[in-house]
Amino acid sequence: MNGPAEAVATVRIAVVHPWLPKYRVKFFELLRRRGAEIGIEFVIFYGDAPPEWRARGDTSVATWATALRTRFLTFRGRTLILKSLRPITRSGPYDLIIVEQAVRNLETFRLIIQSTPIAFWGHGATYTKQVGRVQEAVKQWLTGRGCWFLAYTRGGGDAVTRAGFPAARVTVLNNASDTAALSVDLASITPAEISHFVKTYDLRGKTALFLGGLDEPKRIPFLLHSAAMASALDPDFRLLIAGNGSERATVEEACRTNPAVHYLGSVFGTEKALALRGAEVIAMPGRVGLVAVDSFAAGTPIVTTNWPWHAPEFEYLEAARNAIVTRDDEATYASELVKILNDASRLSGLAAECLEARERYSIQLMVENFVAGVRHFSEAGTR
Repeated sequence: MNGPAEAVATVRIAVVHPWLPKYRVKFFELLRRRGAEIGIEFVIFYGDAPPEWRARGDTSVATWATALRTRFLTFRGRTLILKSLRPITRSGPYDLIIVEQAVRNLETFRLIIQSTPIAFWGHGATYTKQVGRVQEAVKQWLTGRGCWFLAYTRGGGDAVTRAGFPAARVTVLNNASDTAALSVDLASITPAEISHFVKTYDLRGKTALFLGGLDEPKRIPFLLHSAAMASALDPDFRLLIAGNGSERATVEEACRTNPAVHYLGSVFGTEKALALRGAEVIAMPGRVGLVAVDSFAAGTPIVTTNWPWHAPEFEYLEAARNAIVTRDDEATYASELVKILNDASRLSGLAAECLEARERYSIQLMVENFVAGVRHFSEAGTR
């Protein structure tokens, strides 16, 4: 990221993010820094966390970003979002406004009737839930009003082009989190710290770690039922659960009834690194998203299922190479957890492949891809 002295901004880009989760802060910091080096000013705006994510407790604030007043509306059981555009209008003009590809962001419909070009970033396809034909049609119509698309993954970019969006105006980001910082934290963990952690939770070299939000998409009941089966199959099996969310009470109750399950609470920084160092695998029977890049950074393979509603980053996993993907039932999942935890040779091979994959997915590469997309947009607009 080292570059020349900051150039005078010749392009101004507004990026409107749904809210500001902790995992996006470093990305935006690096994006703004990289943009300043090459004459692109990135101005960041964000709304309030949607109700379904608030219990995770992972929202942030930043002096370099502007919060937008946000209203949440309910229509036929669905939550719609309306963010104020006033701070964006007042701080403009912008050469491009980049918004999330989501039908429920009502302010996007206002933006598309204005003269400023709009670009979308997001999944590209509807990965994480089943939607009706009308909603999908509206999403594709909305996407078609954009002048560029920044897709999280290759699969999302391909889906956009199959729906008719010009391939020449699609940039694949390879969505990532700050694995560089995680790698530093992992390297800082001492043998004494690992030993203390192992003794604290009575770990016996057959430990699975859940890492993420404790809410419906992560399938916490499935995880806990599978853990009970796994501990019955192997008394040395342990499950560590790290995170927070609406199903925390369910997790805490499981800890009281199953001594093989331990709740760590929310973990960040070196606490997260220590949890990863203490586990042999990451257990994610529900939605796999950016935890995939955590897995690669730590060399800790994911064990998941072929559940159909994973996030785009599930594409990074290669079954039987850098991850285990089982049939979608609790007994099979429990059996496969125990099997891999008792197969040191296979586990070592999976871990090595994870470490190899980490070179392909980083927040630094994501920033470069994002900037490249904006530059291509600017160049296309002058032809």
